[in-house]
Amino acid sequence: MGAWPVPRPSFILGGTLIEPKDVVLAVLGAAAALAGFVLVFLGIIIASYQSYPGGVPEKVVRPYRISGAALLGTFGLSLITVAVSLLWLINGGSVALYGWSIALFALLLVAVFAAAAWTTRMVLWP
Repeated sequence: MGAWPVPRPSFILGGTLIEPKDVVLAVLGAAAALAGFVLVFLGIIIASYQSYPGGVPEKVVRPYRISGAALLGTFGLSLITVAVSLLWLINGGSVALYGWSIALFALLLVAVFAAAAWTTRMVLWP
């Protein structure tokens, strides 16, 4: 047996074997794309925040600051997911990193949906 472990199938879909490497590559690419998507929403929040004049009460701009921080956190989660997926590829397919990659991506999907919904609500229905 070689130095690399034999890849186990991630799952079988319609009789077709899906390799773990294919799953991790898809997670890596999708997480990177979602990071860009989150930056669009962060830009919308920053532009909305900057549209207020300097003397606006803190109560008015506080939701924009909170949203900006949450979006920045979601962007960070995207980058962490990309990094874990990349580590999985570099380290030859660690089972633990595979699980983390999938779990982080699932969490990222929820966070991106929440960020998109919240940002849309803030901008369209203040």
